[in-house]
Amino acid sequence: MLILQVLNNNVLLVEDGRDHEKIVWGRGIGFSAHRGQNYSLQSADKIFSAVPRADAKWIDSFKELSNKIPREYFELSQNIIQLARKQIDADFDEHLLIPLADHIFFATQRFNMNLDLANPMLYDLKRFFPQEYAVGKQAQILTHELSGVPTSDDEAGFIAIHLVEHEVRSSDSKTAKFSTVLEITTGVSDIIQNFFSQKFAEDSVPMNRLMTHIHFLIFRGNVHNQKATTVEDTELLQSLTYRHKLMAECMRQIVSYLGDKINYHFSDSDKLYLLIHIIHVTE
Repeated sequence: MLILQVLNNNVLLVEDGRDHEKIVWGRGIGFSAHRGQNYSLQSADKIFSAVPRADAKWIDSFKELSNKIPREYFELSQNIIQLARKQIDADFDEHLLIPLADHIFFATQRFNMNLDLANPMLYDLKRFFPQEYAVGKQAQILTHELSGVPTSDDEAGFIAIHLVEHEVRSSDSKTAKFSTVLEITTGVSDIIQNFFSQKFAEDSVPMNRLMTHIHFLIFRGNVHNQKATTVEDTELLQSLTYRHKLMAECMRQIVSYLGDKINYHFSDSDKLYLLIHIIHVTE
């Protein structure tokens, strides 16, 4: 491996011979090391994927935090990212490694200082982001196993927020904040509840599927990513609209609401899938 940069006495930025940049973390490996030298991995070394070297801000942040946070918390964060990749249909890359490690480590420090933070969005996270919250719950268990600190469900929620915010930033959507995604999601839920004057089980499988679809639209959300319509989809939309007039009117209200919020032009295929979800929720 070719050394690209010595980040500190224990951390190197290297190129692995296949044009991939990596972070190598091992005890004392930075002593007497210099850019341009070759480095041979030791059995105790830990390798972390790095973002491209051109992202100097990420490299500087890793350098700074690696002087403050034990390596095990970066390893834990890498494991959480892998869990998220397996369980959520989204692209979680190495940009998530630093904020996760930073948050989890200082969450354990807050506990030791008796500074337990309540998560005011916990209820909505469970309702609208069940996949992200499920990963947060697993992260909660892993954090306890590493640190011995009994972190709360509030911390599971904070991890979920990091995941959602990463999904937003890595998407094509113009929606830039978790709070905005939550506002839009809540708005869709309110339209359905108010339209039918009925409270639907928000932890049900049909509602979870609907909210996952809404998040997909938000993250994809611009006119250039409109889903192409087929003749078959248009015909099926017309048929379902005729047979489910109330659900179709509810769908139109949601389309109007989302069109204003995320600047998305709905094709017939988009409307069809949204209508199918609404039918499943309400029947």
